[in-house]
Amino acid sequence: MNRGSKPILWAVALVILSATGAADLQAQSRGPSTADERNRAVQAAKQLRTDPLAASTQTEREWLIKWLIEVPDIAVQLCGGILGDLGDTNQSAYPGTLLATMMASEAAYVIENPQRAKDRRAMFRAGVDGALDAYEVIRKKDASYQAKKLDEFVLARNAGKLDDVLNSALKASKCK
Repeated sequence: MNRGSKPILWAVALVILSATGAADLQAQSRGPSTADERNRAVQAAKQLRTDPLAASTQTEREWLIKWLIEVPDIAVQLCGGILGDLGDTNQSAYPGTLLATMMASEAAYVIENPQRAKDRRAMFRAGVDGALDAYEVIRKKDASYQAKKLDEFVLARNAGKLDDVLNSALKASKCK
């Protein structure tokens, strides 16, 4: 992992870790996710993939991340390192948007495929696909934003070889 991606991962980890204590207490007091919440989460994931920079998407993204922390029955794993250096979060909202899209896409996968909820590889693939969709939308709006690893993933996906490239990235990362 190169130096530029560490601040992003630390920021996301800090948010998640600081919320974990409260989330544990909230998860104990609340029941499993409702059908309405799961539907909202899937819709939020679709929004993040197709219009990641919209103001309404920001609200849904915030709700979704908070919900994922609180809800006891839907679990995703953030492995942002496989996306490579996404840039500086102090200069751009794009890295956070891409990581949130990855998490949302993983959540949508788990919700839509409950029988495969423990298949980490498939969940990571769904997350990367979501992040790539959002990245392509962002690049159309801001051609100056570029993330080398995501460009590699986009080329691999277009060539039908994303699984091979993703497997290599997962082996190189500490995500399991």
